Amino acid sequence: MTKRSLAARAGAGALVLALGATACGGASGSDNVGANPAPSDSMSSMATSMASPATDATATPAAALRAGLDQLFREHVDLTGFAVQTAVSTGATSKSTAGALAALDGNTKALGTAIGSVYGPAAEKAFLQQWRAHIGFFVDYTLGLAGKDAAKVRDAQAKLAGYKRDFAAFLGGATKIPPAAIATELQGHIQTLESAIQSIVANKADAAAKLQMAAMHMDGTAAALAAGIAKDKSLAGSVDGEASGLRSALTGLLVQHVAQTVAVVQTAAATSLTSPQTSGAITALDQNTIDLGAAIGSLYGKDAQTAFLKMWRDHIGFFVEYTKGLATKDTAAVTDAETKLAGYQKNFGDFLGTATGLPGTAVSADLAGHIQTLEAAIKAVLTKDPTAGDKVSMAEDHMAGTAAVLAKAIAAQKHLS
Repeated sequence: MTKRSLAARAGAGALVLALGATACGGASGSDNVGANPAPSDSMSSMATSMASPATDATATPAAALRAGLDQLFREHVDLTGFAVQTAVSTGATSKSTAGALAALDGNTKALGTAIGSVYGPAAEKAFLQQWRAHIGFFVDYTLGLAGKDAAKVRDAQAKLAGYKRDFAAFLGGATKIPPAAIATELQGHIQTLESAIQSIVANKADAAAKLQMAAMHMDGTAAALAAGIAKDKSLAGSVDGEASGLRSALTGLLVQHVAQTVAVVQTAAATSLTSPQTSGAITALDQNTIDLGAAIGSLYGKDAQTAFLKMWRDHIGFFVEYTKGLATKDTAAVTDAETKLAGYQKNFGDFLGTATGLPGTAVSADLAGHIQTLEAAIKAVLTKDPTAGDKVSMAEDHMAGTAAVLAKAIAAQKHLS
Protein backbone atom coordinates (compact mmCIF):
# COMPACT_ATOMS: atom_id res chain seq x y z
CA MET A 1 0.00 0.00 0.00
CA THR A 2 1.38 3.38 -1.01
CA LYS A 3 2.18 5.75 1.84
CA ARG A 4 2.46 9.46 1.31
CA SER A 5 4.80 11.60 3.34
CA LEU A 6 2.84 14.51 4.71
CA ALA A 7 5.93 16.59 4.17
CA ALA A 8 5.64 15.85 0.46
CA ARG A 9 1.96 16.76 0.36
CA ALA A 10 2.58 20.52 0.43
CA GLY A 11 -0.35 22.01 2.37
CA ALA A 12 -1.43 18.64 3.70
CA GLY A 13 1.92 18.25 5.38
CA ALA A 14 2.20 21.81 6.58
CA LEU A 15 1.17 21.00 10.13
CA VAL A 16 3.95 18.46 10.44
CA LEU A 17 6.44 20.76 8.76
CA ALA A 18 5.37 23.66 10.95
CA LEU A 19 6.54 21.77 13.99
CA GLY A 20 9.75 20.52 12.40
CA ALA A 21 8.58 16.92 12.25
CA THR A 22 8.55 14.36 9.47
CA ALA A 23 5.85 11.75 9.43
CA CYS A 24 4.12 9.38 7.08
CA GLY A 25 0.62 10.41 6.16
CA GLY A 26 -2.50 8.50 5.34
CA ALA A 27 -2.23 5.56 3.06
CA SER A 28 -4.06 5.88 -0.18
CA GLY A 29 -6.86 3.51 -0.89
CA SER A 30 -5.05 1.79 -3.74
CA ASP A 31 -1.68 0.18 -4.26
CA ASN A 32 -1.27 1.58 -7.77
CA VAL A 33 -1.42 5.26 -6.88
CA GLY A 34 1.97 6.89 -7.33
CA ALA A 35 3.54 9.90 -5.70
CA ASN A 36 1.81 13.23 -6.11
CA PRO A 37 3.25 15.58 -8.71
CA ALA A 38 5.00 18.43 -6.93
CA PRO A 39 5.35 21.97 -8.18
CA SER A 40 8.13 22.10 -10.75
CA ASP A 41 11.66 22.39 -9.33
CA SER A 42 12.40 25.55 -11.28
CA MET A 43 9.22 27.19 -10.06
CA SER A 44 9.98 26.30 -6.45
CA SER A 45 13.59 27.41 -6.79
CA MET A 46 12.63 30.76 -8.27
CA ALA A 47 10.15 31.40 -5.47
CA THR A 48 12.80 30.49 -2.92
CA SER A 49 15.25 32.98 -4.44
CA MET A 50 12.66 35.74 -4.16
CA ALA A 51 12.27 35.43 -0.40
CA SER A 52 14.66 34.14 2.21
CA PRO A 53 13.32 31.97 5.07
CA ALA A 54 13.71 34.98 7.34
CA THR A 55 11.44 37.13 5.16
CA ASP A 56 9.05 34.55 3.70
CA ALA A 57 5.95 35.13 5.82
CA THR A 58 4.00 32.48 3.86
CA ALA A 59 6.29 29.68 5.07
CA THR A 60 6.44 30.38 8.79
CA PRO A 61 5.26 27.52 11.01
CA ALA A 62 2.06 29.43 11.81
CA ALA A 63 1.25 30.19 8.15
CA ALA A 64 2.05 26.63 7.06
CA LEU A 65 -0.16 25.30 9.84
CA ARG A 66 -3.16 27.33 8.72
CA ALA A 67 -2.75 26.38 5.05
CA GLY A 68 -2.27 22.71 5.90
CA LEU A 69 -5.40 22.54 8.02
CA ASP A 70 -7.33 24.45 5.36
CA GLN A 71 -6.37 21.91 2.73
CA LEU A 72 -7.08 18.84 4.84
CA PHE A 73 -10.44 20.11 6.10
CA ARG A 74 -11.60 21.14 2.63
CA GLU A 75 -10.55 17.76 1.27
CA HIS A 76 -12.51 16.08 4.07
CA VAL A 77 -15.69 17.79 2.86
CA ASP A 78 -14.92 17.32 -0.83
CA LEU A 79 -14.12 13.62 -0.47
CA THR A 80 -17.21 13.06 1.66
CA GLY A 81 -19.34 14.61 -1.07
CA PHE A 82 -17.50 12.55 -3.67
CA ALA A 83 -18.23 9.34 -1.72
CA VAL A 84 -21.93 10.21 -1.34
CA GLN A 85 -22.33 10.97 -5.05
CA THR A 86 -20.46 7.76 -5.91
CA ALA A 87 -22.78 5.74 -3.65
CA VAL A 88 -25.85 7.37 -5.20
CA SER A 89 -24.58 6.65 -8.72
CA THR A 90 -23.13 3.16 -8.29
CA GLY A 91 -24.62 1.77 -5.08
CA ALA A 92 -23.58 1.89 -1.43
CA THR A 93 -21.78 -1.46 -1.67
CA SER A 94 -20.08 -1.01 -5.05
CA LYS A 95 -16.32 -1.22 -5.55
CA SER A 96 -16.37 2.41 -6.63
CA THR A 97 -17.97 3.46 -3.34
CA ALA A 98 -15.50 1.35 -1.37
CA GLY A 99 -12.67 3.11 -3.19
CA ALA A 100 -14.18 6.54 -2.50
CA LEU A 101 -14.48 5.71 1.20
CA ALA A 102 -10.86 4.50 1.22
CA ALA A 103 -9.74 7.83 -0.25
CA LEU A 104 -11.73 9.65 2.44
CA ASP A 105 -10.02 7.53 5.08
CA GLY A 106 -6.67 8.49 3.57
CA ASN A 107 -7.55 12.10 4.39
CA THR A 108 -8.52 11.01 7.92
CA LYS A 109 -5.15 9.30 8.39
CA ALA A 110 -3.34 12.42 7.18
CA LEU A 111 -5.25 14.53 9.71
CA GLY A 112 -4.52 11.99 12.44
CA THR A 113 -0.82 11.95 11.66
CA ALA A 114 -0.76 15.74 11.80
CA ILE A 115 -2.50 15.74 15.19
CA GLY A 116 -0.11 13.08 16.45
CA SER A 117 2.90 15.11 15.34
CA VAL A 118 1.73 17.92 17.62
CA TYR A 119 0.16 16.17 20.59
CA GLY A 120 1.51 12.63 20.52
CA PRO A 121 0.30 9.10 19.66
CA ALA A 122 -2.42 8.97 22.32
CA ALA A 123 -4.03 12.10 20.93
CA GLU A 124 -3.68 10.74 17.40
CA LYS A 125 -5.48 7.55 18.40
CA ALA A 126 -8.27 9.47 20.13
CA PHE A 127 -8.64 11.79 17.16
CA LEU A 128 -8.87 8.93 14.66
CA GLN A 129 -11.50 7.16 16.74
CA GLN A 130 -13.73 10.23 17.01
CA TRP A 131 -13.17 11.49 13.46
CA ARG A 132 -13.93 8.12 11.91
CA ALA A 133 -17.00 7.82 14.11
CA HIS A 134 -18.40 11.11 12.84
CA ILE A 135 -17.84 10.01 9.25
CA GLY A 136 -19.76 6.85 10.10
CA PHE A 137 -22.61 8.98 11.43
CA PHE A 138 -22.69 10.92 8.15
CA VAL A 139 -22.82 7.56 6.32
CA ASP A 140 -25.78 6.51 8.48
CA TYR A 141 -27.42 9.87 7.79
CA THR A 142 -26.95 9.35 4.04
CA LEU A 143 -28.34 5.82 4.16
CA GLY A 144 -31.32 7.04 6.17
CA LEU A 145 -32.10 9.74 3.64
CA ALA A 146 -31.66 7.40 0.69
CA GLY A 147 -33.87 4.76 2.31
CA LYS A 148 -36.43 7.31 3.53
CA ASP A 149 -35.83 5.96 7.04
CA ALA A 150 -36.67 8.92 9.28
CA ALA A 151 -35.70 7.04 12.45
CA LYS A 152 -32.23 6.29 11.05
CA VAL A 153 -31.79 9.94 10.09
CA ARG A 154 -32.76 11.12 13.58
CA ASP A 155 -30.45 8.59 15.21
CA ALA A 156 -27.53 9.76 13.02
CA GLN A 157 -28.24 13.38 13.89
CA ALA A 158 -28.35 12.55 17.60
CA LYS A 159 -24.98 10.80 17.29
CA LEU A 160 -23.54 13.79 15.42
CA ALA A 161 -24.72 16.05 18.25
CA GLY A 162 -22.91 13.81 20.72
CA TYR A 163 -19.82 13.89 18.55
CA LYS A 164 -19.94 17.67 18.46
CA ARG A 165 -19.90 17.81 22.26
CA ASP A 166 -17.22 15.17 22.78
CA PHE A 167 -14.92 16.29 19.96
CA ALA A 168 -15.15 19.92 21.06
CA ALA A 169 -14.07 18.86 24.53
CA PHE A 170 -11.18 16.84 23.05
CA LEU A 171 -9.93 19.67 20.86
CA GLY A 172 -10.49 22.25 23.56
CA GLY A 173 -8.39 20.26 26.00
CA ALA A 174 -5.58 20.00 23.46
CA THR A 175 -5.58 23.53 22.01
CA LYS A 176 -6.87 25.56 24.99
CA ILE A 177 -9.62 26.98 22.76
CA PRO A 178 -12.94 27.15 24.67
CA PRO A 179 -14.94 23.98 23.82
CA ALA A 180 -18.07 26.07 23.30
CA ALA A 181 -16.35 27.99 20.49
CA ILE A 182 -15.19 24.76 18.86
CA ALA A 183 -18.69 23.28 19.20
CA THR A 184 -20.08 26.27 17.30
CA GLU A 185 -17.63 25.63 14.45
CA LEU A 186 -18.50 21.93 14.44
CA GLN A 187 -22.21 22.74 14.32
CA GLY A 188 -21.60 24.73 11.16
CA HIS A 189 -19.70 21.79 9.68
CA ILE A 190 -22.50 19.38 10.50
CA GLN A 191 -25.26 21.64 9.19
CA THR A 192 -23.56 22.57 5.91
CA LEU A 193 -22.47 19.00 5.15
CA GLU A 194 -25.90 17.60 6.01
CA SER A 195 -27.42 20.14 3.64
CA ALA A 196 -25.04 19.12 0.86
CA ILE A 197 -25.75 15.43 1.42
CA GLN A 198 -29.50 16.07 1.30
CA SER A 199 -29.16 17.77 -2.09
CA ILE A 200 -26.90 15.06 -3.51
CA VAL A 201 -29.25 12.27 -2.43
CA ALA A 202 -32.30 14.19 -3.70
CA ASN A 203 -30.50 14.89 -7.00
CA LYS A 204 -31.03 18.64 -6.67
CA ALA A 205 -29.44 21.26 -8.88
CA ASP A 206 -27.90 23.07 -5.89
CA ALA A 207 -25.90 20.05 -4.68
CA ALA A 208 -22.50 21.26 -5.90
CA ALA A 209 -23.10 24.77 -4.57
CA LYS A 210 -24.00 23.41 -1.15
CA LEU A 211 -20.95 21.17 -1.13
CA GLN A 212 -18.81 24.20 -1.95
CA MET A 213 -20.44 26.11 0.92
CA ALA A 214 -19.63 23.25 3.30
CA ALA A 215 -16.01 23.27 2.14
CA MET A 216 -15.76 27.04 2.52
CA HIS A 217 -17.01 26.79 6.09
CA MET A 218 -13.91 24.78 6.94
CA ASP A 219 -11.68 27.79 6.17
CA GLY A 220 -12.87 29.46 9.36
CA THR A 221 -12.44 26.27 11.34
CA ALA A 222 -8.88 25.88 10.06
CA ALA A 223 -8.01 29.49 10.94
CA ALA A 224 -9.46 29.20 14.45
CA LEU A 225 -7.72 25.91 15.24
CA ALA A 226 -4.45 27.11 13.73
CA ALA A 227 -4.56 30.22 15.94
CA GLY A 228 -5.15 28.11 19.04
CA ILE A 229 -2.43 25.58 18.23
CA ALA A 230 0.07 28.26 17.21
CA LYS A 231 -0.47 30.05 20.50
CA ASP A 232 -0.33 26.85 22.54
CA LYS A 233 2.89 25.70 20.85
CA SER A 234 4.44 29.18 20.50
CA LEU A 235 4.87 28.81 16.75
CA ALA A 236 6.79 31.48 14.88
CA GLY A 237 4.94 33.71 12.43
CA SER A 238 1.38 34.93 12.21
CA VAL A 239 -1.71 32.87 11.49
CA ASP A 240 -3.71 36.01 10.72
CA GLY A 241 -1.13 38.01 8.73
CA GLU A 242 -1.60 39.05 5.10
CA ALA A 243 0.89 36.51 3.79
CA SER A 244 -0.64 33.68 5.77
CA GLY A 245 -4.11 34.71 4.62
CA LEU A 246 -2.95 34.77 1.00
CA ARG A 247 -1.48 31.28 1.14
CA SER A 248 -4.53 29.88 2.90
CA ALA A 249 -6.92 31.57 0.47
CA LEU A 250 -5.06 30.33 -2.61
CA THR A 251 -4.88 26.85 -1.12
CA GLY A 252 -8.61 26.75 -0.51
CA LEU A 253 -9.60 28.21 -3.88
CA LEU A 254 -7.25 26.07 -5.98
CA VAL A 255 -8.15 22.87 -4.11
CA GLN A 256 -11.81 23.74 -4.57
CA HIS A 257 -11.32 24.31 -8.30
CA VAL A 258 -10.41 20.64 -8.59
CA ALA A 259 -13.28 19.55 -6.35
CA GLN A 260 -15.90 21.56 -8.24
CA THR A 261 -14.58 20.37 -11.61
CA VAL A 262 -14.91 16.79 -10.43
CA ALA A 263 -18.42 17.55 -9.15
CA VAL A 264 -19.38 18.67 -12.66
CA VAL A 265 -17.99 15.46 -14.15
CA GLN A 266 -19.68 13.25 -11.53
CA THR A 267 -22.97 15.04 -12.00
CA ALA A 268 -22.85 14.90 -15.79
CA ALA A 269 -22.03 11.20 -15.68
CA ALA A 270 -24.93 10.53 -13.28
CA THR A 271 -27.50 12.68 -15.13
CA SER A 272 -26.44 14.23 -18.44
CA LEU A 273 -24.32 17.10 -19.67
CA THR A 274 -27.41 19.25 -20.21
CA SER A 275 -29.34 18.38 -17.04
CA PRO A 276 -30.39 21.02 -14.48
CA GLN A 277 -28.08 19.28 -11.98
CA THR A 278 -25.06 19.61 -14.28
CA SER A 279 -25.96 23.23 -15.00
CA GLY A 280 -26.01 23.86 -11.25
CA ALA A 281 -22.63 22.19 -10.82
CA ILE A 282 -21.16 24.31 -13.63
CA THR A 283 -22.53 27.45 -11.96
CA ALA A 284 -20.88 26.44 -8.67
CA LEU A 285 -17.59 25.87 -10.49
CA ASP A 286 -17.87 29.30 -12.08
CA GLN A 287 -18.40 30.85 -8.65
CA ASN A 288 -15.03 29.42 -7.67
CA THR A 289 -13.60 30.99 -10.83
CA ILE A 290 -15.14 34.35 -9.92
CA ASP A 291 -13.61 34.12 -6.44
CA LEU A 292 -10.18 33.34 -7.89
CA GLY A 293 -10.55 36.24 -10.31
CA ALA A 294 -11.42 38.58 -7.46
CA ALA A 295 -8.28 37.46 -5.63
CA ILE A 296 -6.16 38.19 -8.72
CA GLY A 297 -7.86 41.55 -9.20
CA SER A 298 -7.22 42.58 -5.61
CA LEU A 299 -3.51 42.02 -6.20
CA TYR A 300 -2.96 43.12 -9.80
CA GLY A 301 -5.95 45.22 -10.83
CA LYS A 302 -9.06 44.94 -12.99
CA ASP A 303 -7.30 44.31 -16.31
CA ALA A 304 -5.42 41.34 -14.84
CA GLN A 305 -8.67 40.06 -13.34
CA THR A 306 -10.40 40.23 -16.72
CA ALA A 307 -7.51 38.46 -18.46
CA PHE A 308 -7.40 35.79 -15.76
CA LEU A 309 -11.13 35.10 -15.98
CA LYS A 310 -11.02 34.63 -19.75
CA MET A 311 -8.08 32.20 -19.69
CA TRP A 312 -9.31 30.30 -16.63
CA ARG A 313 -12.80 29.85 -18.05
CA ASP A 314 -11.29 28.76 -21.35
CA HIS A 315 -9.29 26.01 -19.67
CA ILE A 316 -12.40 24.79 -17.86
CA GLY A 317 -14.13 24.63 -21.23
CA PHE A 318 -11.28 22.53 -22.57
CA PHE A 319 -11.70 20.10 -19.66
CA VAL A 320 -15.43 19.92 -20.48
CA GLU A 321 -14.56 19.07 -24.09
CA TYR A 322 -12.09 16.48 -22.86
CA THR A 323 -14.79 14.95 -20.65
CA LYS A 324 -17.34 14.85 -23.48
CA GLY A 325 -14.78 13.25 -25.79
CA LEU A 326 -13.98 10.51 -23.26
CA ALA A 327 -17.65 9.89 -22.49
CA THR A 328 -18.55 9.50 -26.16
CA LYS A 329 -15.32 7.70 -27.10
CA ASP A 330 -14.51 10.49 -29.55
CA THR A 331 -10.73 10.25 -29.82
CA ALA A 332 -10.48 13.27 -32.09
CA ALA A 333 -12.35 15.44 -29.56
CA VAL A 334 -10.06 14.24 -26.76
CA THR A 335 -6.96 15.01 -28.80
CA ASP A 336 -8.29 18.45 -29.72
CA ALA A 337 -9.04 19.25 -26.06
CA GLU A 338 -5.57 18.13 -25.01
CA THR A 339 -4.04 20.35 -27.70
CA LYS A 340 -6.04 23.32 -26.44
CA LEU A 341 -4.99 22.58 -22.85
CA ALA A 342 -1.35 22.52 -23.97
CA GLY A 343 -1.83 25.97 -25.50
CA TYR A 344 -3.48 27.21 -22.31
CA GLN A 345 -0.59 25.80 -20.31
CA LYS A 346 1.90 27.97 -22.20
CA ASN A 347 -0.22 31.13 -22.38
CA PHE A 348 -1.37 31.04 -18.78
CA GLY A 349 2.15 30.25 -17.65
CA ASP A 350 3.33 33.40 -19.39
CA PHE A 351 0.49 35.43 -17.86
CA LEU A 352 1.20 34.29 -14.29
CA GLY A 353 4.93 34.57 -14.81
CA THR A 354 4.64 38.18 -15.96
CA ALA A 355 2.43 39.03 -12.97
CA THR A 356 4.38 37.24 -10.24
CA GLY A 357 7.96 37.38 -11.50
CA LEU A 358 8.18 33.58 -11.67
CA PRO A 359 9.63 32.14 -14.90
CA GLY A 360 6.80 31.52 -17.37
CA THR A 361 8.31 28.17 -18.34
CA ALA A 362 8.38 27.07 -14.71
CA VAL A 363 4.75 28.07 -14.17
CA SER A 364 3.85 26.25 -17.38
CA ALA A 365 5.59 23.10 -16.16
CA ASP A 366 3.58 23.25 -12.95
CA LEU A 367 0.35 23.69 -14.91
CA ALA A 368 1.22 20.46 -16.71
CA GLY A 369 0.93 18.72 -13.34
CA HIS A 370 -2.52 20.23 -12.84
CA ILE A 371 -3.66 19.11 -16.27
CA GLN A 372 -2.24 15.60 -15.90
CA THR A 373 -3.67 14.93 -12.44
CA LEU A 374 -7.11 16.35 -13.26
CA GLU A 375 -7.28 14.42 -16.55
CA ALA A 376 -6.46 11.24 -14.59
CA ALA A 377 -9.23 12.01 -12.09
CA ILE A 378 -11.77 12.70 -14.86
CA LYS A 379 -10.91 9.42 -16.60
CA ALA A 380 -11.30 7.49 -13.35
CA VAL A 381 -14.67 9.09 -12.56
CA LEU A 382 -16.07 8.35 -16.01
CA THR A 383 -14.92 4.72 -15.93
CA LYS A 384 -16.08 4.23 -12.32
CA ASP A 385 -12.54 3.24 -11.40
CA PRO A 386 -12.29 2.48 -7.65
CA THR A 387 -9.13 4.63 -7.52
CA ALA A 388 -11.05 7.73 -8.62
CA GLY A 389 -11.15 9.20 -5.10
CA ASP A 390 -7.40 8.77 -4.74
CA LYS A 391 -6.84 10.50 -8.06
CA VAL A 392 -9.08 13.40 -7.03
CA SER A 393 -7.08 13.71 -3.81
CA MET A 394 -3.82 13.71 -5.77
CA ALA A 395 -5.08 16.48 -8.07
CA GLU A 396 -6.09 18.56 -5.03
CA ASP A 397 -2.76 17.94 -3.32
CA HIS A 398 -0.94 19.20 -6.41
CA MET A 399 -2.86 22.46 -6.29
CA ALA A 400 -1.96 23.01 -2.63
CA GLY A 401 1.70 22.87 -3.62
CA THR A 402 1.06 25.32 -6.44
CA ALA A 403 -0.71 27.66 -4.00
CA ALA A 404 2.29 27.62 -1.65
CA VAL A 405 4.73 28.57 -4.40
CA LEU A 406 2.49 31.28 -5.89
CA ALA A 407 1.79 32.76 -2.45
CA LYS A 408 5.50 32.87 -1.68
CA ALA A 409 6.29 34.75 -4.90
CA ILE A 410 3.36 37.16 -4.58
CA ALA A 411 4.07 37.91 -0.91
CA ALA A 412 7.68 38.72 -1.72
CA GLN A 413 6.68 40.90 -4.65
CA LYS A 414 3.96 42.76 -2.71
CA HIS A 415 5.93 42.89 0.57
CA LEU A 416 3.21 41.09 2.52
CA SER A 417 3.92 40.16 6.11
